Amino acid sequence: MKTRSGEISITQRLARAKVEDFNDAQAEAFAERMLETLNSAALALMISVGHRTKLFDVMARIHPATSEQVARAARLNEHYVREWLGAAAAAGIVEYYPAAETCYLPSEHAVSLTRAAAPVNLASTMQFIPLLGSVEDQVVECFLKGGGAPYSSHPRFHELMAGENETSGAPRLVDLILPLVPGLAEAVCTPGDSA
Repeated sequence: MKTRSGEISITQRLARAKVEDFNDAQAEAFAERMLETLNSAALALMISVGHRTKLFDVMARIHPATSEQVARAARLNEHYVREWLGAAAAAGIVEYYPAAETCYLPSEHAVSLTRAAAPVNLASTMQFIPLLGSVEDQVVECFLKGGGAPYSSHPRFHELMAGENETSGAPRLVDLILPLVPGLAEAVCTPGDSA
């Protein structure tokens, strides 16, 4: 049965697909991709939490440690640190040593996740994922009624942009962009600045 718009229902579409040349492997691969997307989204939130609580910075400075030791070094609640470490270990962000019940942030991971890694601190950039999620209801409302979500709907947007610009924007502007225009770097930079 066709709907008012002339389209067939999803039930009819699935029934027809099973009769025709439905590709089980393609459907399974797509479902796996969607599950990976879900896991990655949850991981992005955990990475954002790790950045905001400075767990990555703390772990980069210490040897393998228990959740209690990490929590003490970070001055955070041990229960939440333990749960966070479990998620980070399951995702392969930190290494977990079961015999000693310790976790460790490898240097190879720290170079992408700590404040010292600027301008390539990917953990900082992950903060945009929860920011976007916080306005989902408003975006859906815009789809239904039009309009837009104002900047005031994104309470941490300016804070995050300032942090991103501080670690990546200004140095790039001075070191890479200004020199493209002859004399511009000299005109806007004071002695001792880059460029």
